[in-house]
Amino acid sequence: MKILFCFTYNKSFLANFFFELATIMVEEGNEVIVFSLKGIKTEKNIGDIKVIIAKQAGHFSNYKNLFKVIKEEKPDMVISNFNYVYPALLMGRLAGVKNNIAWFHTESAQTRPGFFNFILKKNVIKLANKVIVNSFILKDDLVNNFLVPESKIVTVPFYTTISNINFTAEGLEKIDSAKFKIGCPGRLVEGKNHTLLIDSLFSLKKKYGSGFVLYIAGSGEREESLKAYVSAKKMENEIIFLGNLEIDELPAFYKKMDLTVLPSLHEAFGFVFIEAISLGTPVLVSDRFGALQFLKNKEADSFFEFNPTDENELTKKIEKYFNGKKVPSDYFMNLYNSNFSKEKTYQSFKQVFQ
Repeated sequence: MKILFCFTYNKSFLANFFFELATIMVEEGNEVIVFSLKGIKTEKNIGDIKVIIAKQAGHFSNYKNLFKVIKEEKPDMVISNFNYVYPALLMGRLAGVKNNIAWFHTESAQTRPGFFNFILKKNVIKLANKVIVNSFILKDDLVNNFLVPESKIVTVPFYTTISNINFTAEGLEKIDSAKFKIGCPGRLVEGKNHTLLIDSLFSLKKKYGSGFVLYIAGSGEREESLKAYVSAKKMENEIIFLGNLEIDELPAFYKKMDLTVLPSLHEAFGFVFIEAISLGTPVLVSDRFGALQFLKNKEADSFFEFNPTDENELTKKIEKYFNGKKVPSDYFMNLYNSNFSKEKTYQSFKQVFQ
């Protein structure tokens, strides 16, 4: 089968995940072409995979470039995600693609689409032969809100390639090894719920003083307001903003932390959760993460979950770690390995070919 796989080909763990998936499809006897939009047009072969990169431009040009590639390559299947979904579904229908697969990563509660975008998605998604989602939260969202038949939905969990990275700690000089280190990686946007974590740590500071430091990695629209919030609480010495970290700095970031806290209000899957546990970092994670739905024996593992609207619960759970609670790193690594392996992911993914 000839497959056109549309995703942003860049230096990221998500792109690595997609490219590994493409490589496995080739090993299974398929021909795979990767299509991406970036600043500079280019074309190259990486192993047995052809990578076609068109120049990022306006909507009309992007749609036209994708249509041109579909007509020239004549794929039997197109798989698309994120910003590629709508053009791939529309241009694929015009070009007569037999199997058009849409891969959705975010739920409507997280993106809060306006009425026009809601109606647009509801109608365009009908052009997909199958729809891939990364959690049962997303599956329920598509079934209940966008009326996608369950029979069209394939649920595929992520795995992470973070352990394959040759990492560096050169950009992490600010991390103070003498204090209890708490990490919080991710975009600085409303739904990530950083203020809950800041409030919990403010309570701990009043009780214990400054024996900890929170390292927030990432950037986003709420960065300045969060810095002002921290300043108002006089916690500039306890909360450090690291900005965006490079892909090869992230493994070192996780490994340096005594605890990673992920307080999001909405996470259709939650890549940061599996990144942390794959490296053996102790984690406290919001119970809204879709990745948690794939865990076996979930009841027994609930000690690391918390309600992201309950400051008191989070404070008590952080306090236990701060006061010396030890969970072997092997526990979290085994949790990852037994639930998010590459083999399990690909077995789920193979349903798109049925």
